[in-house]
This record gives sequence, C-alpha cells and structure tokens, in this order.
Amino acid sequence: MKRELNIPVLQYPWPTIPAPYPDYFAKEEAGWLDADYTFMAEEAVRKYKGHCLADGASYMAPTTINIDHLRPMARFFLWLTLYDDYYELWPVKRLAEERDRIIDIMLGESPKAGDIGLYRQAAIFRDEFLSFMPYEWMERLAKSMYRYTTYGIMEEHRYRTEKRFPSILNLTYLREYAIGMYPYGDLVEPGINFALPRYIAEHPVIMRLRTLLCRVMFIQNDWYTLEKEMAEESEVCNMILALRHHHKISLEEAMEEARRMHDEYVKEMVGLQDNLPDFGDHQKAVENYVFHLGLNITGLNDWYNAMTVRYIPSEFAWHKLKQ
Repeated sequence: MKRELNIPVLQYPWPTIPAPYPDYFAKEEAGWLDADYTFMAEEAVRKYKGHCLADGASYMAPTTINIDHLRPMARFFLWLTLYDDYYELWPVKRLAEERDRIIDIMLGESPKAGDIGLYRQAAIFRDEFLSFMPYEWMERLAKSMYRYTTYGIMEEHRYRTEKRFPSILNLTYLREYAIGMYPYGDLVEPGINFALPRYIAEHPVIMRLRTLLCRVMFIQNDWYTLEKEMAEESEVCNMILALRHHHKISLEEAMEEARRMHDEYVKEMVGLQDNLPDFGDHQKAVENYVFHLGLNITGLNDWYNAMTVRYIPSEFAWHKLKQ
C-alpha cells in the first residue's frame, strides 16, 4: 500500500529523537477500540487498528519513558483523532451539545448509561492524567478542546457542507484551531511531567509559540494528507488545495507556496525559542518545554513517514463511522 504521489519529507531545525516505545500500545489500542468504539462501523474499526494512532504519542513525546504517563497521552491521541473523524460533519448545534458534555466529563462528571465510548474514554484519560497532573492543567486541556471544536470543526462545517473553499486568510485561522494541536500541544506538559504555572502558560511569547506550533502542524498535516484529500474530491479545507484553487496555479506551485508559509512559521518559532523572556526559577523548565514543542513537530513528521498508513486512500476509514 504505497503512496502514488511523491510527497517530499518536510525538514526542521530541531532533532528527531527515536520513539522509545514505537509500537508499545498496539495491543492496548486494539482493546480500547473493541471496548469503546463499537458505535463505529466494524470495517472502520478494523482499519483504525492498522493506523498506529496510539503510538503517535510515543513519536511526539520521545523523551517520556514513564509508561503510566505515556498511556493517557496514547489514549488521547487515538481519542482525539476519532473525535475529529466522527464529529467533523455533524450539524453545528448537535456538535455544540456533544462538546459541552465531553468537557463536563473532562472536568469531573461521570458518563451516563448509554453514552457512546468516546465519553467513557474521556473519563479514563482524565483520571489517568489527574493521577500526576494538577486540576488546573486539566482545565487548560478542556479549554483547548472547547476552542478546537468551536473555532475549528464547527467553523469549517459550513465550508465543507457547501463544498466551498475559504479564503486563504480565513483558512489559516480555521486550520490553526481545526488541526487539534491546541489540545494535543497541552500534552507536552504531562510528557515532561511539569505543568506550566498559569502566568507562564498565558505569557504572550508562550501563547505565540503555541500558535506557531499549530500553524506548522496544520501545514504538515495538509502536506502529508494531500493524496488522501485529493481522492475525496470535495475536500476544501486543505491549504495546498486552497492555494491551487484561489491562485489558479499548479499543484506543485501550491505545494511550494505552502512550504514557504510553513518555513516562515518554523523560522519565527526558532527565533522565539532562542530569545525567551526571563522566567526566573522556572527558566530551565520553560526552556525544556519549548524544546519539546519542537520535538512534537519532528516526532509527528517521523510518524507520518515511518509509522502510519492512515493517509493512503485505500486505508480511508472515516465518514463511514456509524453502524
């Protein structure tokens, strides 16, 4: 099952550290899918088992060697991906209701009898994270989930249902949120076993680094998912396809323009990482945190190219999710 498009590998100034447990969670992931994702079609679940989603966490957090810390990250990687696949085309009003219930569970409520497994898995990763992370961090993760769902998935909905490309400017902001990297970026902290104090997490430089992480990652995603999304024909929220559409240029020219945008975001990230403010007693911890933002990027870059078959058109599983 090879790709037909020749997609060059994106390059970064940060190191790529080999994942310490590249396939550790394969059996556990299959169990999670069989236990709590039965609301999806059997064929979709079968394909998901081959996508190595849970092991993506090992690639994005390659210095996390404590399995009990890595497990909720792996569980969340799978959960967030299937959350996106499942809810992507739901009516906005219904999705808002689902969003609010999920967030309530992340903040402490219990799933109800009859809830689909996404709710149960959210309660499980919540409890796993809170065994070693402060509740304030969980509140931050819940807020990121709200923003991702509301300003990402729900904002993209009208363009997808109308099969209409957003403007390049609008798409830039939509993809920043819709890529899911605001919530997944929060997992850098449990990965290094350090929760940023609020005044640091909300510092403009740290917030800008988080924005740049999302922007680098959305282009990385749109880059490596290009073949799958071209096969869909109706895809309107891929930056490369939007650039080709709006600028009336070739696919190759659109890819080069997307790479230019990507490299500018990387350059700004490096500039901020090299010139951090003075965070006093937390300086070393913050430097380690921003270093791991870079490892998130290179780790996922490695996962796209070495581990998963998720984005090969023959492995297309989503949009056939309900029984």
